[in-house]
Amino acid sequence: MSARAKNIVTNIIGLLLLGLNVYMFYFDEVELTSFCVILCISLALFLFKGSKTKEWLSKGLSKITSK
Repeated sequence: MSARAKNIVTNIIGLLLLGLNVYMFYFDEVELTSFCVILCISLALFLFKGSKTKEWLSKGLSKITSK
């Protein structure tokens, strides 16, 4: 898969996650903390390039799993 295709896929996933998050916040009354966490993840998927997102996730997951 090319870098451009990966960027398009991550942008679409980020926008879908953002839309679902806003819907859940207004209609299902999700807590503010979970809304903020999902908001950060969806914006990271939307704003960062695919390669940067992969690096970001691997660093975050390695810190979590090393504890």
